[in-house]
Amino acid sequence: MTGFLGAGKTTLINRLLRAPELADALVVVNEWGEIGLDNLLYERLAGDAILVAGGCVCCALRGDLVDALRDVLSRRDAGALPGFRRIVLETTGLAEPAPILHALIADPGLAARLALAGVTTVVDAVNASARPERARQIALADRLVVAKTDLWPQAERASRFADLCAALGGLNPIAPVLDGAAGEFTAADFLTPTGAFPAATGSAAPAAAHGVKTFVFRSAEPIDPVAFAQFLSVLGTMLGPKLLRLKGLFALAGRPETPILVDGVQHVFHASRALPRWPDADRSTRAVLIVEAAAARDAENLWAALTRAPRIDAPDLAALTDNPLAPKAGGLLG
Repeated sequence: MTGFLGAGKTTLINRLLRAPELADALVVVNEWGEIGLDNLLYERLAGDAILVAGGCVCCALRGDLVDALRDVLSRRDAGALPGFRRIVLETTGLAEPAPILHALIADPGLAARLALAGVTTVVDAVNASARPERARQIALADRLVVAKTDLWPQAERASRFADLCAALGGLNPIAPVLDGAAGEFTAADFLTPTGAFPAATGSAAPAAAHGVKTFVFRSAEPIDPVAFAQFLSVLGTMLGPKLLRLKGLFALAGRPETPILVDGVQHVFHASRALPRWPDADRSTRAVLIVEAAAARDAENLWAALTRAPRIDAPDLAALTDNPLAPKAGGLLG
């Protein structure tokens, strides 16, 4: 659960903790500063609240977060903590989600024991900030909750919410947007991956803000399995930390009926897994890449190479020879 300072993360978590699905949840709270207060604001309905204090969880305390999660799992195994089944991590308002997700995926022990249900970003409808941290929090979310819409004039609420949803869609076209004040959702909506992708066909134009670009790529033709493996390898190597996130469903040639789900942060990817079936009638490969703006051209080139699509705006010779997935001399990938 992330969101800029004062967005309403604690209020939303307190509300969700009342649901039976989260009756056995453990809340891990990160604070900025040496004296923690947010943990005192939680109603202790069940389980413990653990405070990770002293700095931003996405940078100075990333290691401490991993240590804290290992510790609570160990204490649960030993019976020193209640048998929680879920962990809710509330980040400081200055946190950027990518390094946090990277830490969770990259640690083998945690990756073997924890599965990410998703990133929820709370957006303050009244005090919206233009800071880069907020843009990244929105771009990396699996779902968005707009808080404090009840403070808008009632007559303007519907139109202002629609305008805000359109603006949020420019940064993150796949995350469902929920009205926190209206409350038309349940805890179950936060506990499973959304699997949402835009309904439009073709490749969407990239959306950009504050140095972040979001691409929605599609391909009607199945992807060559060898090119797919090379794509993931080169993507992480070429873009590195500029790749904020990749999320996609891929139809591979030879097995198009069982899509491959891919979810990655920076140069680290969850183990790709085959789904038993497509989640809807759409059988096309679809992927969302969120990158630093400086890496936008590389992202486009890699996708064109994967799908063997011509780059219309590239010189003829470069379009034929400048393939980032093509083997180099000696058979090594670039």
